[in-house]
Amino acid sequence: MMRIHFCLLAVCITSFGSSLFAGGERANVRGMGMARTYTATSRGLDAVGINPANLALSDENTVTLRILPFGIHFGSEFLDYDLYTTYFTGVQTDSGRVGRYLNENDKQRILSAFSADIASNRANVDAQIIGASLHLDGTGTIAFTVTDELGASANVPRDYVNFILNGNTPGSSYDFSGAAVAASWVREYSLSFGMELPKVSFLKQLVGGVGVKLVHGFAYYEIQRFDATLNTTQEGTLSGTVDFLAKSAGDDPFKNRLLKDYALFPDHAGTGFAFDIGMTGIVTNYLSCGISVTDVGFMKWTGNTKETYADTTLLVDDPLRGDQRDAIESAIRGRKRSVGSFSTPLPTTLRLGVALKVNKLPDVTEIPGELLIALDYNQGFGNTPSLSTNPRVSLGVEYSPLPWLPLRTGASFGGTDKVNIAFGFGLNFSAFSFDLSSENVSWLFVPRSFSYGSVAMGMQLKL
Repeated sequence: MMRIHFCLLAVCITSFGSSLFAGGERANVRGMGMARTYTATSRGLDAVGINPANLALSDENTVTLRILPFGIHFGSEFLDYDLYTTYFTGVQTDSGRVGRYLNENDKQRILSAFSADIASNRANVDAQIIGASLHLDGTGTIAFTVTDELGASANVPRDYVNFILNGNTPGSSYDFSGAAVAASWVREYSLSFGMELPKVSFLKQLVGGVGVKLVHGFAYYEIQRFDATLNTTQEGTLSGTVDFLAKSAGDDPFKNRLLKDYALFPDHAGTGFAFDIGMTGIVTNYLSCGISVTDVGFMKWTGNTKETYADTTLLVDDPLRGDQRDAIESAIRGRKRSVGSFSTPLPTTLRLGVALKVNKLPDVTEIPGELLIALDYNQGFGNTPSLSTNPRVSLGVEYSPLPWLPLRTGASFGGTDKVNIAFGFGLNFSAFSFDLSSENVSWLFVPRSFSYGSVAMGMQLKL
């Protein structure tokens, strides 16, 4: 029966680790420090993929070049740092680290970490390989970026972890419905343009922008359906059903040969097209608002497309018979078949934002430096590895006590992470800038029990 136990583990969890995924906006380091509040506040290359209209708003640079900005994000609804280090990293001994044996109290502590029957887990890595913008006097600003976006998500049922910890004991019953995994690795080539629009009577300035994107996909995996139940009688007979369907495309990026033979421009397994569109209005010297819709489009996967599927009834009445165990393990692992091309949505998002420059308010004279406060609303359309249909509201603050030292913070609510507190800073000089930020700084205050973490860093040359 133990072999069946690990086989089920391979179906649900190993699949999570076998592919990579999609994200995008976390390479925007300034925005990360403001809890991703940037619809009305982004400028220059930060506007790409967020609100291309803001490219038209002067950032006092003719040419801007980015030096490989990147952002990393991970989070879990049940697995925090303390739980991970206590139970999943082994025990240090004189002969090295060995596995930890769990008692009943340990198992109950792990299971009590679930606040609901299903726990969501996500990870994202975004890296901008190339970023350049050019301001054309009297015309607008054009920008070109190349960004790798990797992301994964997994919904893990509490019953599944219970099964892993306790096995199919006599009289036990488990329902694994709700398990889901999605992962992908894509590269986005984006050409964006922002320009000034004809004035509207109640606005000082109106700008608009568009972006077109070519997206290459290198790997994709998704469990589209996973329904499974296991029941064990008091006599030890196991019965159940397994019904799952998974789709994949491309190759496994964790294979040794892919890591060994990594190329900057590998063969792609999918192609997609998308566009961004946005507008920003400058109402007064201190108030602006913006709206954009980003990543409208689809990916079409054509390379090495496969399905893994199973629709099986399980029955083991004699666990000592090897033929019964082997047949069930084979059924649980499912069968693979080649399929034709299929399409997946890109993370289409509606963004609304308003920004207030507090130091420019008519009656404010006592604030040294510059203070910017912004509010954003983001609504995703469709669940992807980097997006949720849960709306996200964020409040961001940037305070510059000195022109070259912006300090940033913010809070966001909803989306994939529920609640985030962000912090970041920059060193902003005339020809060079450096930014460092995190949208999850809870580890600073609760270093043993944080369950979400992120970091983003980037540099720019300005001419």
